[in-house]
Amino acid sequence: MKFKFSILLAVLLLILSACGSEANSDSSGNSNEGSATDYPERDIEILVGHGAGGGTDSFTRAVAKELEEILGVNVNVVNQEGGAGVVAIQNAYNAPADGHTLVGISAFPITTAAGTNQYGLDAFTPIARFQSDTYALWVNPEKYESIDEFVQAAKDNPGEISVGGTGSLGMDEITAFTFGQEAGVELNFIPQNGSGEMHAGVIGGHLDAMFDEFGPTQSLYEEGDIKPLVVFSEERLEDFPDVPTTVENGWDLTDGNERGFMIKSETDPEIIAALEDAMKQAYETDSYQEYEENNYLHLREGWMNSEEYTTRLEESITKFEEILAELQK
Repeated sequence: MKFKFSILLAVLLLILSACGSEANSDSSGNSNEGSATDYPERDIEILVGHGAGGGTDSFTRAVAKELEEILGVNVNVVNQEGGAGVVAIQNAYNAPADGHTLVGISAFPITTAAGTNQYGLDAFTPIARFQSDTYALWVNPEKYESIDEFVQAAKDNPGEISVGGTGSLGMDEITAFTFGQEAGVELNFIPQNGSGEMHAGVIGGHLDAMFDEFGPTQSLYEEGDIKPLVVFSEERLEDFPDVPTTVENGWDLTDGNERGFMIKSETDPEIIAALEDAMKQAYETDSYQEYEENNYLHLREGWMNSEEYTTRLEESITKFEEILAELQK
């Protein structure tokens, strides 16, 4: 009887062990992904798929500083350049879904629409959007007086007016293409290696214009080297009351770079909710709001919660798919 009981006990222990092992792994074979009970258990990493000092990097670091105070752990920003953010997305997907690896994004809807990013909204859950940046068309003040003069020059010289933007098939080129469609002109988009090269091109006369945001161009504008001809906005900006908007010109153009955070979808929903709450607190701190104002990122409301940001990204991906199909014809 003792022998039979020992065999039965051994079988029971094997079954319980197998069940426990299965419960501690997900469908992709990852080990125990953690729960919200003791979250965060260690330092958090935020992967950024763009270079140090750029818009996405600086915004992520500003938020990380606030999150450290709120969550009580180190929040380390790790730059992993490549593929307009795709490398960071891939590495975040390969990390455990335990809430300790996030990714800061800006180009996600474009790379997803273009098919270069294979990890879409089925693989990642948006946590929150922080920024909806504002574009403008910038020129050397000695070259064009107004947006009407610029558009007329483009109509008189189809395909000859050069407009700079950073990278190919990114937000800048999409902006140049959609601007051309709305204004009824053909522009010559010339991709630049970075903002510095683009700014120098406009100031030096090698480029007729560029599409850029207000933060990176602030000092050049204050020095009188460049000026905005039109702002991508519904209403005129308080700080630039004399600059007309795209909407008042009859152009349906208001999009800009949007920046936020995502996390692997297999993460415990309670952890995602905890992060969303922490990010809302970070967004509302005086120091983060001051950072936004100092970098002209406050020109329109940026905050979206997880649900709102998910819907926004779904809409953006669909929109960019249609634009890219036209752009690549």
